[in-house]
This record gives sequence, structure tokens and C-alpha cells, in this order.
Amino acid sequence: MARVENRRALLEMMPKGAVCAEIGVWDGGFSEVILEVTEPAKLHLIDPWLYQPDFRNSAFGRKANIDKMDDKYTAVKKLFEGDDRIEIHRALSHAALESFEDGALDWVYIDGNHNYDIVSVDIALSLQKVKPDGIISGDDLFWNPDKGKPVATAVRETLRKLGDAVEYQRFGQQWFMQLRRG
Repeated sequence: MARVENRRALLEMMPKGAVCAEIGVWDGGFSEVILEVTEPAKLHLIDPWLYQPDFRNSAFGRKANIDKMDDKYTAVKKLFEGDDRIEIHRALSHAALESFEDGALDWVYIDGNHNYDIVSVDIALSLQKVKPDGIISGDDLFWNPDKGKPVATAVRETLRKLGDAVEYQRFGQQWFMQLRRG
């Protein structure tokens, strides 16, 4: 239950009427909460809905889900059909993020592939794509494949690089970075 409360607390810090992106949509459940709490002008849903066997430590890499990806994508499309605030990007996160103009987003929520090489690129690209006072946040800070904690490592490295140019908060597994650039 704390996870649900922490996610909602994080969303309540987000500006209303924003242009934002959620990386890692899965079935759209959290996307609905984003819409309810933040009332965005535009919400970009980014997920490849692609079976990736190299990442067996994630739902999208488990053999049990090999045939579920197209169904998940179709269900999300149906769930948000007719909602002009929603734009669905069926793509790997780096490809979708690269398609945005720099500074085009108010905030990004990262809950896609938690492996270090991927999440560190998601954070770096998000830094380019959010406005100077933008927010980058995400889930599963202490995700722990073999205790390497790749999300925490990527977040810590980013905080170290940005220094005083960022305000950081944590709510359980949720992390929140508000930029102060400009």
C-alpha cells in the first residue's frame, strides 16, 4: 500500500496542465492515475511492448509474457481511445525521447527498463527533453538485481553531476529531481 501512496504523493508534486511522458506503461494502470492526479495537457505514453529475452529480470523479458506484448499494447490503445491528451509511442525509450525537441516536456516519469545501461540513458535524455525547471522522476529506486541497484546508481550519478542544479526527494522507491537550470 505504501507504494501506491508514495506514487500518488510524487504525482501531487507535478504541475497541473503539463506536457509530460511516462516511460514504461505496461497495462496503463499508472497512466490512469497520472491523468487523474496531474490533469496533463498532453501525456506521452512510451513503451515498446516488446518481449526482450536479454532482460529476464523484468516482466518484459520473462518467457511467460512472450505472447502478451501485442495484447498489452492493444489494451492500452483501447483504454485511452478518444482521449486527445494521450499520445502513444510504441518504441524503445531512447528512440521515443530522441524524437522530442529539447525542452519540450515539463516532466518525465521513468519506470521502464531498470537495467543500468538503459535507465542511465533514459535519465540523460530526459535531462535534455525537459524544460530548465523540469522534473525527472521514477520508480523502483532500490530495484536490486544482485544488489547492484542500477536505478539508484544512475540517479546518484546524475545527482553528483548536477550538484546544486537539482532538488532531490525520495518517497520509498519513488525518486524526484526538480531541475534548477537556466
